Amino acid sequence: MDLKKKLDGRKDLQTMLFRRAWLISKDSLDNKMSTFPFYGNWKSVDLGVLHIYVHNTLNIHYIETKSGKFFLCGHCYNPFTMEHSEEKCLTRIAESYNMSDFWDKISEITGVFILGWINEEGNINVITDPSGMQSSFYGEVDGNFLITSHCQLLSDLYGLKMNDLTKELLDYKWYYRVMGPYLPGDMTQFNEVTRIVPNIVYTYNHKNGKVTHKRFYPLTDNPQVKDEKEYLEVIKKAADILKNGAELVLRKWQNPAISLTGGIDSNTTFAACNGNYDQYATFSYLSAHKETIDVDAAKIIAARFNVKHTVYTIPENSDGLKDFELKKEIINHNDGYIYRLRDNEMRKRIYLEQVLPYDVELKSWVSETIRAYWYKHYGRSTMPKISAKLFRNLYKIFLLNRSLAHKVDKVFEYYLEKYDYFKISKDYLPADLHYNEVTWGSWGGPNISDMKLYTDITFLYNNRIFLDLLLRVPLEKRISDEHHLDMKKYLNKELYDMGIRVVNMKETATRARLLNIIFTLNMKLPF
Repeated sequence: MDLKKKLDGRKDLQTMLFRRAWLISKDSLDNKMSTFPFYGNWKSVDLGVLHIYVHNTLNIHYIETKSGKFFLCGHCYNPFTMEHSEEKCLTRIAESYNMSDFWDKISEITGVFILGWINEEGNINVITDPSGMQSSFYGEVDGNFLITSHCQLLSDLYGLKMNDLTKELLDYKWYYRVMGPYLPGDMTQFNEVTRIVPNIVYTYNHKNGKVTHKRFYPLTDNPQVKDEKEYLEVIKKAADILKNGAELVLRKWQNPAISLTGGIDSNTTFAACNGNYDQYATFSYLSAHKETIDVDAAKIIAARFNVKHTVYTIPENSDGLKDFELKKEIINHNDGYIYRLRDNEMRKRIYLEQVLPYDVELKSWVSETIRAYWYKHYGRSTMPKISAKLFRNLYKIFLLNRSLAHKVDKVFEYYLEKYDYFKISKDYLPADLHYNEVTWGSWGGPNISDMKLYTDITFLYNNRIFLDLLLRVPLEKRISDEHHLDMKKYLNKELYDMGIRVVNMKETATRARLLNIIFTLNMKLPF
């Protein structure tokens, strides 16, 4: 492999390969840790039947109890108990094992993580965080069961080959549109590997080597708020979860910074930090002209509340970025060659990796789920009933390439049945489920793993109880962002009164109308 040859002689860049990654293996891989793709930059823990390996920039957290061994790669904190230690969060979860509130305890935690436990029988169970911000995959290769944050790691170890459907999607011109490049359902670029879907627990039986799965959320109804009083109670509870999370971030990290824009998601995150602005920094980056309006709004907000703000202007070309081409190769390799970032995005990652001084970025993704993103994107107030065709049309545009459309339909037919979507209460809208479990899990998580090249990243919104609360808000309020504005008003009235709200260029009415025409036509085509 050409990249291996280049990195073998570049010790200074070897640590960029799969930074903040993890790999869990049934078989020991100790004899591979000194060479490509690890280069001695990983540490390990043996836990029962598992060998857990993590990049030196990441931590392994684990406890051993009578009911089993619990572990977590990544980070978490509990805005209900105000606990920021992963070990203590794991202890609280372990104490409820085999009890009726076990999943409730898991749903309390916010973070970016893979959580697992080995029970008394030696079976391995794993879940990812509520929106799949921690990209996670599993597979059995050459008799070894593996779980990892990066598919490409398994290809490096076992020589896996990209499957034909992925190749066909990569060659399709619309693959890079509609949220950017990502794969449908739970598929990956390798037939041997499956994406771990949020809200699903996967169990590996160590005796027969089989993997089973079970949905643990949502399993019950989630009725819409019945009046204004109940709505305001939901707003207060949800906003308090954010505020508590913002307090825990300060206890957990020494040098946190809010990624600040003029958008409603970022505004609400900033509002949640009210009362602690002297302990936070904020920053924005400018990598394309369209981001200027967001940067200007962020400056105004930070100045009003006396928060230190830094604008990172991403170079317009790669001339001043040392080892740009090799670093670009590393990023593409980490991504498994399926994301193909635009040049400005590639420059942004490489530049921020050189200059960003913070130990964690407080980012505002995940919020789009409760903001009914797909309804905004297509300018719709309703959606067709759940089907493989709906999920395919939310995924990508296949107006002319009907052969590829049918192949993707097959992926989603299998996916919907596999994960019991047709059994989920109608209180949970299919478009919201798609965005949270498909788009976030398949597009968002790998993108965040990519961004963790330059710092750790956390999200106050990535809490299952928080998301579930706000999915009770009427759809029209979620589409208009009234619930977000009300949370911002509750958390920081002064910020709310400033009236700053930059609308994403992708949310313009004209764009939405055009996309809705295409969406509607795709839904009506009988072939």
